[in-house]
This record gives sequence, structure tokens and C-alpha cells, in this order.
Amino acid sequence: MKVNFFIVIVSILSMLISCDKKRDKVFSDSPTVRLNSSVNNSYEILQGNQAGWMIAYFPSNDLEFGGYTMFARFINNVEVVVEGDFTTKEAQTSTYIVSPGAGPILTFDTFNSIFHYFSLPGYFNRNASYQLPNFFSVGIGSTNEGMKGEYDFLLSKVSVDSIILNGRKSYNNLVMTPILSSESATIVGSYREAVAKFHPFAGYNFEVGTETIQASFINSLSKRALRVAGANDIYAYRYTPAGLSFYKEYDLKGVKFKELKYIDPVGAYTKGYFTNDAGTLKLVPTT
Repeated sequence: MKVNFFIVIVSILSMLISCDKKRDKVFSDSPTVRLNSSVNNSYEILQGNQAGWMIAYFPSNDLEFGGYTMFARFINNVEVVVEGDFTTKEAQTSTYIVSPGAGPILTFDTFNSIFHYFSLPGYFNRNASYQLPNFFSVGIGSTNEGMKGEYDFLLSKVSVDSIILNGRKSYNNLVMTPILSSESATIVGSYREAVAKFHPFAGYNFEVGTETIQASFINSLSKRALRVAGANDIYAYRYTPAGLSFYKEYDLKGVKFKELKYIDPVGAYTKGYFTNDAGTLKLVPTT
């Protein structure tokens, strides 16, 4: 009996040691090694798409200034070239770094007049020497905070299909998607044309079912975020060649939407309108 008991104990201990060895194999690399590997992987993916990346950028955790589209090409481990849909200013080159932190941290670490415009204090974004050509949102935001933008991001997901950035100040989730080589020559121009086409609209109504709901701009200069009476959400969006792309999926009167496609003027809609795929919601320009 004692011999059998001894055999059982030895078997259990052997199994436990075997499990420990398996666990050791899973975590054979130290946290530092794994983090450095993720940093190197981030560099490779950022530079891997030579046509660059489109950044859906929303400054401010309150989203009151809405969203903008930037285009970035990471040409080596140091330099990045940035353009924006909101200005006709030529591409600007500055530097960036990916460093270890809670995960890989992407920092645009030297001044880029396009990318860093959103993080300038209000005094500077009112200064003529800092203005961006054709930028509709001139001199907005508070004196000390400006548009509350940032240039330091946690890379919470990095793949060849998309990169998810978390603002380290605002905690906003921003998305970078790869630009196709076939569209690299025209994509910036197409987004700028969309801004020029849609930004002049000065007022909107939502139409949901039989209801017409007046919407007002959170900021009348940026004109990229709406509020409606009785709703807590700020409906923040970017202009796209197809219409409007919102920060997240919103719900208005039970109708969910994230992308609204522009429909050219027809019938009573003399300025056209934006609508979801199902046609159950319309955002109608009024002026």
C-alpha cells in the first residue's frame, strides 16, 4: 500500500513539473524581450507599406472639433512625411520614434506644421506664421489648449491591415489604414475635394422615420461635430470622398450609423443629403 501511495505522489509531482516546464516554454522570452520585439515589429509594419497610411484623427477627448484625415509615409526608422485633407500645404517631413512603454509608443517627436497644428496652444494657432493654407478652422480652441490634439500614442494593435492608436492624453481610439499603391497619387486630392464640397454646408437636420430633428454644430468654425436636443452624444465625423465617416457607431432614435453616403441633389433635397446604407436616416443640409 505504501509503495502504491509513493508511486501516486511521484506521478503527481512529475505532472506538476511537466506543466511548469510547459508554462516556461510559453513565456520563454522575458517581458523586455517581447516588448522590444513588438517595437521592432511596429517599425517594420509602419515602413512596410511604401504608399503610406491614412490616419483618422480626432483631437480632444470631448470630440468637439470633430475629425480630420492625415496621410503619413514612414520612410525609415527616423523620418515621416505628413499631408492633410484640411490644408493645401505641401507634404511636411519631420521625425518619429517608436519606444517601449505599456506597449509600443508612437511619438511624432519633432515639430511638423501639419500634424502638430492640433496640439498648438490657441495663441499659436491664431498666429499668422503658424496658419495652414486653406484650413477652414483658423484660430479655434482655448488660449492654453488650442484643439487639444496630441502626438503621443499607444499602438494597441499593429497589423498590415490596420493600426489602432490610443491617444495617451485623450484616450481617443484612432485608426490608421494602409493606402493602396493604386490610389497613392490621388487619395490626398480626393479627400481635399470632399472637404471643399461638404464643409460649406452651414446647418443640418436629421430625418429619422417621420421625425425631423434639428442639429447644431458644437464648434461653428470646425463644423465637424453635431449635437441634437435631448441627446448626450456628440456626433463627430470626418469628411470623406463618399460622405461622412463618424468617430464611432452612433444611435439616433434606434437607428445605428457610422458611415453616411452623400446623395446628390434630388427633388426637395436641393443640397443633397447624407444617408446610411438602409436609407433609414438622412442628414440634410439646410443652408
